[in-house]
Amino acid sequence: MISIEQKKAAFDWLIDQAAKGTNALPIEAAQFSDSDWALLLESVANEHRLGIWQSIPQALQSQVLAEMRGDARNLLASQLSSSSLNTLARESSSEDLIEILDVLPNKTVAKIIKKLPAESQVQAEESLAYKESEIGRYASKDVYTAISHASVGAVLSELKEIDLPAYTDSITLVNESGLYVGEVDLNAIFSAKPEQLMENIIAANVQVINAKASLINASDQVKSSGRSMLPIVNDDNKLIGRFSLKDALDVFQEHYEAQLSHMGNVSDEDLFAPTLLSARRRAVWLGINLITAFMASFVIGVFDQVVAQVVALAVLMPIVASMGGITGSQTLTLTIRGLATNQLSQSNFKVLGKKEVQIAFLNGLLWASVVAIITGYWFDSLGLSLIIAFALVINMAVASFSGVIIPIIMDKMGIDPALAGSVVLTTVTDVVGFFVFLGSAAIILV
Repeated sequence: MISIEQKKAAFDWLIDQAAKGTNALPIEAAQFSDSDWALLLESVANEHRLGIWQSIPQALQSQVLAEMRGDARNLLASQLSSSSLNTLARESSSEDLIEILDVLPNKTVAKIIKKLPAESQVQAEESLAYKESEIGRYASKDVYTAISHASVGAVLSELKEIDLPAYTDSITLVNESGLYVGEVDLNAIFSAKPEQLMENIIAANVQVINAKASLINASDQVKSSGRSMLPIVNDDNKLIGRFSLKDALDVFQEHYEAQLSHMGNVSDEDLFAPTLLSARRRAVWLGINLITAFMASFVIGVFDQVVAQVVALAVLMPIVASMGGITGSQTLTLTIRGLATNQLSQSNFKVLGKKEVQIAFLNGLLWASVVAIITGYWFDSLGLSLIIAFALVINMAVASFSGVIIPIIMDKMGIDPALAGSVVLTTVTDVVGFFVFLGSAAIILV
């Protein structure tokens, strides 16, 4: 078995060779898994990926493509020929096939599906009928089922002839129409009498996942169930597949990676995507950020005469914006985490909002006092000290409230708060902070 050090050395050598235009493989490559190949492809420049791809054993290629992150997978798939994509589709498992089809144009998807075997066509069309955010789209068809009125002996005889799918701790029972009946634990089968019927030893309180559940909710369900996998059923209670603990862990990993990348508004961007493509994507968010910056500048412009008469205001303005910004971002992070882990809902977000505003108010009083003392000593102005203290307390309280309410509203609108929440929050804290600070100065100092 290849060690981590050997794998890292082989990766470094391959990346270096790819940069030189050489597609030679080290002997360690024979022991690479599909995940290893996927990571390697994501670690090299896009123009070098096709050469490495052609060196991957054909039996692994469909799994490797499915393992890759969305953007990198899309860029590689765009370089493959139609015949290569058709071959990959035919050799893919049901869940890998959907991962591959998801990154292809609709016309290409339709052509590939037409060339699949009849059973695979039906499975693909059923999966694609669900949204990309719904678990039914990615349900694994690799599930062992038995008819509910079958005898334990008959099932045991069949189990001796087959290899159960990984992460199987129970047998899924269905009726003749394919409707879900229940689960029978493997331990219960081995301890039951051969003449007993499977339907008489069904495990109690086994959860099922609705096919329209979100990926993250389905993953939470599996994690909290204490089982290796859970069945997925549609609205008619028909079994459409299963969702394993491994699948749930993969979803969690992708989810938290997305949260991190969204903090910089780069989403699922491929690390080595073409420069122009990455620049175009980021330009959108830079433009949005520029608009919000102009909004803050407009507020400052309204009070330009005040700033011109009291130059100290310009010196102190960044403090007001910064304190509001960091207070809001702390609350925003907590709220997004609460939404992601299902701890936060319509029934308890008001409690969190009240608590966060109280925290901001207490911290506002503390640090407003510190800033007021420093300002009074620095500029020898009691009025300026009172103004900045007042502005800090108000802005920090508003920022904290916004840090709760903005993600809640965005979540209800179907907008990812991790992607856009920070932009909106920054606008709120800047506009409110500058308006309160400069507005108060206009009343008191001028």
